[in-house]
Amino acid sequence: MKQALFAALLLWWGNMAAQNRRISFDSTSLESTIEKAKSENRLIFVDCYTSWCGPCKEMSKHVFTQDSVADFFNAHFVNLKLDMEKGEGPAVKNEFHVEAYPTYLLLNSNRKLIYRFVGGMPADTFMARIKKGMDTLNRVAILNERYNSGERTKGLLQEYIKIKIEGMELSVGEQVAAAYFDMLTPKEKLLPENWFLFGENRYSLYLSNVHSRTFMYMANHWREFARSNGREAVENKMRHMYQRIAEYCLNGWYFKDRLRNPIPYDKKEFDRYQAQIKSTDFADKAQLLTLIDMAQAAAVKDTAKVTALMKANIGDFSGENQHIAFAYIGMFRSAQIRQDPQVRQIIDKIIQSNRNENLVRFAKSL
Repeated sequence: MKQALFAALLLWWGNMAAQNRRISFDSTSLESTIEKAKSENRLIFVDCYTSWCGPCKEMSKHVFTQDSVADFFNAHFVNLKLDMEKGEGPAVKNEFHVEAYPTYLLLNSNRKLIYRFVGGMPADTFMARIKKGMDTLNRVAILNERYNSGERTKGLLQEYIKIKIEGMELSVGEQVAAAYFDMLTPKEKLLPENWFLFGENRYSLYLSNVHSRTFMYMANHWREFARSNGREAVENKMRHMYQRIAEYCLNGWYFKDRLRNPIPYDKKEFDRYQAQIKSTDFADKAQLLTLIDMAQAAAVKDTAKVTALMKANIGDFSGENQHIAFAYIGMFRSAQIRQDPQVRQIIDKIIQSNRNENLVRFAKSL
C-alpha cells in the first residue's frame, strides 16, 4: 500500500513539474553566454529588462513559464536575462541601442544582432516573432546588412528608418531620419512615399512630434502636402499637433525632450504656431488659435488666463478640441476641483455641451 502511494506521489509530482516548465536563463555574462552558444552551435536570446518594467514582469510570469514557449527556447537558444540598469546591463544597452522595455535580442555566436523586437505580448505572438527572427533572411538582418555595408538608397533608408522605430532603436531611427530629410529635395519631401516622416502614423511620436522640424516644415507647406497626400490627412495631422501642443503645455511635458532633458520657453515658437493656423482655412481655425493661446498661457504659468480661456470657450469647442479639458483638470488637485467655482463652471459647460462622450462621463465623476 505504501509503495503504491509513493509511486502515485512520484507520478503526480512528475506531472506537476512537467506542466510548470519555464525558459532556462543563464545567470552569467553575455560573453560567457556567447562562448556557450558557440560550443552548442545555438543562437543567443537576450531578454533586456528593468526592475520597474511592468510588461517585463508580465512576460516573465505568464509567457516565459508556458510549457510550449519554454521547451522551444530551451531547445533552440542559450538564454540570458539582463537588467539594463545593473552590472553589464548599461554597456549592453548602449551597444545594442536598447531604449524600451522589454527588448528582445537574438544574436549569433559572433555577437552579431540577427533580430530584435519589443514589448509585452501574448505567447502566440511572441512565438511567431521569434520564429520569424530565426530566419537569417529576416527583414531586420537584411536591412542592417545593407545599411552597414554603406548602401544609402532612398528606398533602403525609408525601410531602415521604419524598422529602427519599430524596434525602438529610437536614437538611431531619429538620426537616420534627420539625414534622410536633408537628402530630399522640396519636391521629394511631398511624395506620398515620404509621408511617414510627416504624417500622423505609427512613427509620428518619434519623427514628427512637437518640436520636430518635420512637423514645422509640413505645417509651413501644408497646401503643397495636401495636394500630394490628401487634404484630410494633412488637416488631421495639423489639428492633432496643435491639440497635442496645448495638452503638453498644460501637463508640463512640452518643455522636456524624449530623454527628459529641459527645453527652454521660446515665445517665437508659439508665434509660429499661430501664423501657421492663420494661414489655413480649417473650419475650427478659431478654436485651434485659442488652444495655442491656452498653451502659451500655461507655458508662462498663467493659470488664471488658462482658466479664463477654458471658461469662455470650452462649451463651444468641438468634441475633439474639448479633449484639452482632460489636461486642464489634471492641473488641479481633487480638492481644488471640488471647491473652485470657476473649475466647476467649466465642468458644467462640458456636461451641458455633451459633445465628447468620454469627457462628459469623466466630468460627471468629478
